[in-house]
Amino acid sequence: MSEEDRVFWASVLFTRMCVIALSLERLNTHNIPEKFIPDNWDYASTFSLTRNLMECFHTLFYLCFDDISDEERSMRKQVFNLHDIFSREDMFSFIGQDSSNNFEVKQEMIEQIRNKLTMNSHFQSFPENLKKECLKGKKALLLSREQIEEKSGRDKQLFKFLYKWFSSNTHTYPLGFYRMIDFDRGIGVKTEVEELYAASAIDVAENYLVAAIQRMFEIYSDIPDKLSPQELQLVGCTAKK
Repeated sequence: MSEEDRVFWASVLFTRMCVIALSLERLNTHNIPEKFIPDNWDYASTFSLTRNLMECFHTLFYLCFDDISDEERSMRKQVFNLHDIFSREDMFSFIGQDSSNNFEVKQEMIEQIRNKLTMNSHFQSFPENLKKECLKGKKALLLSREQIEEKSGRDKQLFKFLYKWFSSNTHTYPLGFYRMIDFDRGIGVKTEVEELYAASAIDVAENYLVAAIQRMFEIYSDIPDKLSPQELQLVGCTAKK
């Protein structure tokens, strides 16, 4: 059952990564005749989508690819479930609505998840304050993004730089829009800086997507046999002899 759950979420999250990647491709396709679609260069949106793709990879690795026991993987999923319930409740509270039409069913679901967590041997080893946070639905990930980067074999310091850079544009922090005129970027037209920034983000996105594809081969071991040598080369693999 645990393995089936892992395969299901790998399929869901990998699909999400592919959808984001296609959006990146369309956003940065600039060879359409202007009379049909006016050209619009938007590196900041490219940054935002790339950051989204990076985060999706983190969740995919955390839930599906990380080399952990079934007990720990089950615990991570239950913590995710509680966070989902309470996050929905919090979001709908701003417009005076309840996320569920049946309060009793929702409470029963919360108690079932909490019971599974308290019975989980890995969860039992947590400090009391962390347990309380999880049981209240305050935690989604039990690892930081930097820890996930390291566990997936990536460069933590490079990630911190890229995430800071992409986030500054996603949230319109000063770093994202100060010096727009000086550096000739962010005004919708092609410039050297605009092109460089967009290309840099796409390179990062491609790197994460390829890493996810290679990991998916571990779950769906028959897929490489269905790909051409050219397709395998694109994702850093070689054809089987």
